[in-house]
This record gives sequence, structure tokens and C-alpha cells, in this order.
Amino acid sequence: MKTSILFYHWNNRLTGSVINLFEYFLKIYELNKEAEIIFINGNVIDIKNLLKIVYDRYNIDDLKGFENNIRIVSRYKMMAEKLENVLILDYGTISKTKGFISPKNLIVISEKYTSDPNFFFSKELYNVTYYGEMPFHYRDKEYRMKFLFDRYKKLKNVDEAIFLNSPHNHDFSFVEDLELPDKPIIYKTRSHRDNLFEKFDTFVYYHADKWFDPHPRLFVESKFYDKDIIYFNHPNIIDGSYYRYNDVLENGIDNRNMTKNDEVIGQLI
Repeated sequence: MKTSILFYHWNNRLTGSVINLFEYFLKIYELNKEAEIIFINGNVIDIKNLLKIVYDRYNIDDLKGFENNIRIVSRYKMMAEKLENVLILDYGTISKTKGFISPKNLIVISEKYTSDPNFFFSKELYNVTYYGEMPFHYRDKEYRMKFLFDRYKKLKNVDEAIFLNSPHNHDFSFVEDLELPDKPIIYKTRSHRDNLFEKFDTFVYYHADKWFDPHPRLFVESKFYDKDIIYFNHPNIIDGSYYRYNDVLENGIDNRNMTKNDEVIGQLI
């Protein structure tokens, strides 16, 4: 079965959507060697850098050759692509592929802006099914997003430090007013850090109301690696960070592991 995961290449920034892309692809490729990633308007250098991150994060010695199933296609040439099963995991790709693709079957994992027509495939024009975890976006089916835990590398020596994430916020003066453990602080950036999860034992998320976070990964990944998690949301924004934090408190990582029995994976293998 030919399965294509589409991703519009905006820039070289590392985002949760990029990690989602590779995790879903690696699991699907493990079970279906016809699976591919199409980077729309991508470039070779950036993709090679993203692959270095994949090698750093995951045990993939048994998946040699998966890189050959990664293609770069210009946006305007997408109209000539004969697509069968397509998966899209980020809202930005939707706006860049509407009118440029005509797959037989289309699956979207909802992320943001599902009330905006620019980021929504019409069900009248596409055979599309929307899966979503968060109650604030459109979904045909409720879906608990999965993580590629089986391939996460084991940690060796873990530093006593805080990894602080305040999305789209460049003013860190708030730190002085927080009661945090007495540890060095590492501030999250868009660039990749090798062996990231060995560099901290406490994850802090500070919501500065600069970004409506759709479904942040770090809460779940930190729980998997048994980190302490501290959450500050003084504006009381009910976004993905709110739901992910409360979910890991209540459910941990239950039913998060990506397997062939997953409803989305099962349709693409």
C-alpha cells in the first residue's frame, strides 16, 4: 500500500510537528516499506540536518534505507503526484496543499485553526477523516496521539538541571519570580541538542500567552523519561499544554505507545 506523509517545508526550525512526522513515518515504514515522506519545497541540507536528529533520538539500526523513501517535491509539481493514502500532521501543510493534491484517502491529525477554511480540507472535495486529541479543534474521531517509545534511546547519565520551555516568549525575567528547584536552567530553543533528555531531570513549562500550543510533546516525553514536571499557566489558557499536563498527571503515558494496532497506523500499512 502506497502511503505518503506530506510536510510543507517552511524553514529549518525544529518543532514538535517535525518530530511527529518522523515518528509516524518510522513506525509506518517499519510495517510498510512503500511508505514515504514528501517534503514539499524542501531542501537537501535541511533534511540531512533533520535526519541527524532522528539518528540521535531513536534506535533505528533495523530500518536501514528508510532515507531513500524521503523525497523533495516542489509545490506546483504536487498536482502531478498520484497519491493513494496520505497523512498530514500539521496545519501549515494543509494551506499549502489544498487544490494541489487529490489522494484516494486522506487522514489529518488536527492541530490548529480547524475553524479557518484556509487550514481545512473540505469534506465535499476530499475523502478526508480528521482525527483529534484536543476538544478545541474539529475532529471526526477522537484520537490519542501516539509516541514511538519502543525506539527511544535509553538514557545514561542524567544531569540535575531544569529544562524551561516558554513558547514564543523571549523575556525570561519571570524566572526571578518563580519558586524553582536550585538547579541550572537550560532554556528551550528551536535548535537541536544532542542527547537532550540526559541534560535535565526537571521540565518546566511557563505559559506566557504568546502561543496557543496545540499538542506539546515534551510533557509526554518527560513523563516517559521519569522527569519532574512543573507547569505554570497564570493566564489560564486552555490549550494543548493544559490538556497534556493534566493528562500526564492522571494517565501518565498509558495508551501512548505507537503500534500497528493504532487506528491511524493500521490504515496506512
